[in-house]
Amino acid sequence: MSLSVHSILAIALFGLLSGLFGGLPTSCHAADDTTTEEGWKMRDGRFYDDGEWVFLKIAKPLRNFGSQAEVDQLIADLDILQEKDYNTVGINCYWHHLDPEGDGEISVSLEPLNRLINAIHDRGMYATLCVETYAVGGGVIPPGFWDRHPDAVAINGNGEEVYDVEYGFGSRVPSQFSPEYLEYSRRFIRNLTAGIDHEKVLFFETTVEPQYMGRQSLCYSDHARNAYEAWVLENDVADAPAWPESLPAPSSFVEHPVWNHFRAVALADWVNGDMAAFRDVAGQDAWIAVDYLETGGGEMHYRLGDPVTFLENLGRVEIIQVNWHWNKQTRRPNMVAYENVQKVNRDWAISEHMTMNGSDYRPDEVSDVLHNTLENGTRFGWEFVNIAPSSDDPFSHYKDDWSPKPLIAEVDDNWDYWMEQVRAE
Repeated sequence: MSLSVHSILAIALFGLLSGLFGGLPTSCHAADDTTTEEGWKMRDGRFYDDGEWVFLKIAKPLRNFGSQAEVDQLIADLDILQEKDYNTVGINCYWHHLDPEGDGEISVSLEPLNRLINAIHDRGMYATLCVETYAVGGGVIPPGFWDRHPDAVAINGNGEEVYDVEYGFGSRVPSQFSPEYLEYSRRFIRNLTAGIDHEKVLFFETTVEPQYMGRQSLCYSDHARNAYEAWVLENDVADAPAWPESLPAPSSFVEHPVWNHFRAVALADWVNGDMAAFRDVAGQDAWIAVDYLETGGGEMHYRLGDPVTFLENLGRVEIIQVNWHWNKQTRRPNMVAYENVQKVNRDWAISEHMTMNGSDYRPDEVSDVLHNTLENGTRFGWEFVNIAPSSDDPFSHYKDDWSPKPLIAEVDDNWDYWMEQVRAE
């Protein structure tokens, strides 16, 4: 049965119940689950505001938040977003937009960004803050950083400098083991957090899709070697393979479980350090969201070392954001990601990184995609990317006049139905 038929039945049932009982809630609020607590609380994977469970419909508009014109236009569009039932705006800040020198010091005015956060708050909506401080999948390391620290580049198993060829952006990729990269990217996180009214931010999100890369083995820089050998010594790892005498690295090392265990632990440590940078300013009670990238494919040891080890070594995380939750090859749910999250069994809210973007899904898949998220534990909210009026941008959900493209229309036009599904699970 198609979604449209479901929707017709749901609307008819809604009309009948409205006549009998005076109607059901039609907003993003799940009014049948309340507590007496005040303020923002998290319980059983749900977000509560003054005791009321609120399911988040998150708009992720990809903008340059260092541009006053782009921020002003987004502020002007907030009323439109509210009309479309979005109650949350995810602010995704690229490092190079606000700190082109790459020294961690904000050199672009944050006044527009603060006005945006205040405008979101004044409308009763929620703001979230995400940073992009990596260079895989769309991020860019500021050019000034590379001018000062060219040796911070990641090295692959063939001994070559790494560029983002997987996602096609061609950006130069830093080694996550470079002390300079860690110092200045985290200084940026702290200064950005300090420069805004962070008490009005619902949660903070570490860099998008933390990973090494999927099509080549990382990292074999001198920084990585120093970190690996120190870890082996500190943990007295008797069966650890010796660092390759030369590159290309032999497959016996690239595939070795100890090396990949180390890489998983190190990746989690990178994320943990970024979380600490947010909390250094926003306070130890600040909520943090982390993306978990899991394709379920044979390249995952390249991406994460070992996915379960990565998850197990994350510090205190409030929200885990699953990606891929939908397999774009088989056009079916990717259950590996959710199964690993459940295997680790931590007390975190489950959501998705890009529950849906404008290009990876089809309108006739919306029902299966969203029902699958609910069946696998999502009670926190859904994230939609890119929320922008752009007929020509396939990643965007809306046309130039803000009318919905067919994919997001299946969500927006049936939002009351979907809120009933959220409450029913």
